[in-house]
Amino acid sequence: LNSSNGGLVVVGSYVPKTTTQLESLLTLDDLEKIKIEVSDLVDEQKRDENIDNILTCIEGAIASGKNAVVYTTRKLVTGATPAESLAIGNAVSQGLVSIVSNLKVQPRFLIAKGGITSSDVATKGLGIRRAMILGQAAPGIPVWSIGEEGKFPGMSYVVFPGNVGGEDELKNLVLRLSE
Repeated sequence: LNSSNGGLVVVGSYVPKTTTQLESLLTLDDLEKIKIEVSDLVDEQKRDENIDNILTCIEGAIASGKNAVVYTTRKLVTGATPAESLAIGNAVSQGLVSIVSNLKVQPRFLIAKGGITSSDVATKGLGIRRAMILGQAAPGIPVWSIGEEGKFPGMSYVVFPGNVGGEDELKNLVLRLSE
């Protein structure tokens, strides 16, 4: 654990409870806030450049000891057909996974907000195959220690489902993990 580095929060869930929790988190002053337009992840022409720019911001913040949150626009973007909507959701998930998998600076901790986001970031972004469950950060919010095969072995990884916790739960968790 590099305690001088900042932590990272990745928010993919767009459910109302997550949006309320994100709004509370965004009231923190010393937080690098990185909003991603869903259209920038869906547009293959822009995606790689946008991800590179986001990584530069995140890595600079984390290395300087500042926490960072990267989050998607809050409006659900859907396609004209169910298949198009699924493709949009997959592009967003792949974008968030790509950000985590390409991180070169280890955060102090990583919180993934949203059920699908948490699963994809864990398995695809961090390459987790085994983790030690350390306990709960709050009811329904497990904390893992990443196994040796994963990116950043031993780092705390928080699985924070979308519809779990009170209004200030995400903000309070970031504050606790930053102490």
